[in-house]
Amino acid sequence: MNSLQFLLYTLINVFCFVLFLRMWFQFCRVDFYNPLSQTLVKITQPVLSPLQKIIPTVKNINLAAILLIIVLGALKYPLLNAIGTPVMATSVENYAIIGVLHAVRTAGEALLYILFIGAIMSWFNRGANPLQYTLNQLSEPLLAPIRRILPNTGMIDFSPMLLAFVLFYGNRVLYDLLGQFWALA
Repeated sequence: MNSLQFLLYTLINVFCFVLFLRMWFQFCRVDFYNPLSQTLVKITQPVLSPLQKIIPTVKNINLAAILLIIVLGALKYPLLNAIGTPVMATSVENYAIIGVLHAVRTAGEALLYILFIGAIMSWFNRGANPLQYTLNQLSEPLLAPIRRILPNTGMIDFSPMLLAFVLFYGNRVLYDLLGQFWALA
């Protein structure tokens, strides 16, 4: 992979990450006037606005953003092959599979970053911080069901550790099951 291919690969992955965050902020109903929410909307609005006219938002899930992540994941390798040395050659069906897996992988990575940043901030921050509040809003839909299952241990919340373990283990299982497809996603 040459430097131009690496740059395109990185830009696609970062933009997909931003698209997922936009969708997740909307799903978790994070305050729209939060500066981080405003930034995500301003970055993604030019691309999502035309798609949202065709593809609706259902139950606070921005389907246009998810579809765009899948499409970008599917187009990533054909674009890389077009601008330099072929990275991989495969069929259209395989590109579609890679696109769907790319969306799943992007979601897992974003959620893991949200958990880690929230955990690290909880070690140092003891006051009311807007970023900490936003991270709590983003992680709560996933942590609340785990907290209902885990026994109450007092001051230590083990739900973020359990969710991180599930995400790491899920990554490993998907790699074992899907091999090269998961590695390319």
